[in-house]
Amino acid sequence: MKRTLLVTIMLLFTGIIVFAQQSGGSSLPTSVQTKQNAQQTLTDAKTNSSQFESTLSSLRTQNTSNNDADAYRRLKAQIDQLEARINREQARIQAALDQGQKVAASTMDEIQRLIDQHKSAMAEMERFISAN
Repeated sequence: MKRTLLVTIMLLFTGIIVFAQQSGGSSLPTSVQTKQNAQQTLTDAKTNSSQFESTLSSLRTQNTSNNDADAYRRLKAQIDQLEARINREQARIQAALDQGQKVAASTMDEIQRLIDQHKSAMAEMERFISAN
């Protein structure tokens, strides 16, 4: 009885394996199905490629904007700093002159140097504006 049961189980197991192999072989896609899948993959890839190009263009624009913002902030800070220094020096010299003190030529030369730097910074700002 045990042998019969064991043989029956073995035959049943073997039948299941054979059936699984046969049905597994028929699950391979046909050539038409493969080409349809390939067409769908190509269509999806083209859509993704278009999206990638659009995203890259947007990223480049943002990067350029960030570069421009950095350049502007740098130039503005430089101009603001020079203007503040010029105003301080002029006020200091004016106060000295108002008190009847003589101001050294080197002090006047320093203000002229600051004014020249200010003009240079303005020219750089003009180049920045015209480059865009």
